[in-house]
Amino acid sequence: MLSSVFCMRLNTYGVVIGWLGVIFSFLAVILLSVALGFADEIAQQIVEANKSADVTVDQVRSILIIALSVYLPLKVINLLASAMLVVGTVKERHLLLLPWLINNGVLLAFAILFHFGVWAQVISAPPPFLDALPILLFSLATLALAWYLYYGIYSLFKQIQANSDIQRPLIPPAAPQTNSYPSYTKI
Repeated sequence: MLSSVFCMRLNTYGVVIGWLGVIFSFLAVILLSVALGFADEIAQQIVEANKSADVTVDQVRSILIIALSVYLPLKVINLLASAMLVVGTVKERHLLLLPWLINNGVLLAFAILFHFGVWAQVISAPPPFLDALPILLFSLATLALAWYLYYGIYSLFKQIQANSDIQRPLIPPAAPQTNSYPSYTKI
């Protein structure tokens, strides 16, 4: 397990990542809501910029509304998970870190699949391998950074969980046996 991430203690790192997630998710929710409200105008601009005869405004609008309607709830979930990460880190409640870990674990799994697709496409493309090497290295560095950041929060989760188990064990120690009668017996 890690004891620090980017020279920050795990608690500090958890709060920083949580607040960054809250801020960026909140801004994304606002931006996506505005984009959903102006879907007609955005679709019109996309069709005018594309200048292709086979794409209509209704098709672009439908795709745009579907994409924004899927992405908006995901950002709201990310906002809530990031807020729970901040609260869980500050209050040292390891179960409040689970939504962030699950949410970003799923995103990390999709990112791995996406990067494998990019690697397969770049390797199978006709240009020489040396031309594709920067793309592969950037993709690998991005994936390694995402894994390191996730592992930092997982280490924080395990640290808080260990401290919680020390403070409140699941099974309390047994009381010493005495040979006295219970207080509810009759005389």
